[in-house]
Amino acid sequence: MPTEYAFAAEACEALSIDRSTLTRWVTSGRIKPADKAPGLRGPYMFTRAEVQRVKDDRDEKASA
Repeated sequence: MPTEYAFAAEACEALSIDRSTLTRWVTSGRIKPADKAPGLRGPYMFTRAEVQRVKDDRDEKASA
């Protein structure tokens, strides 16, 4: 897999959130996965840019 993608675990670590929060954010549209591995429990994959966008958005709101 290209290095510009991050699996859910890496996204959770970068965003300092747990997996259930990430799942809620995906469902609500707060973060958009680039792909999902096959199967019911296949992990989401995100572009690193998308993870950074969400992180920057959180940091911006926290400092406001």
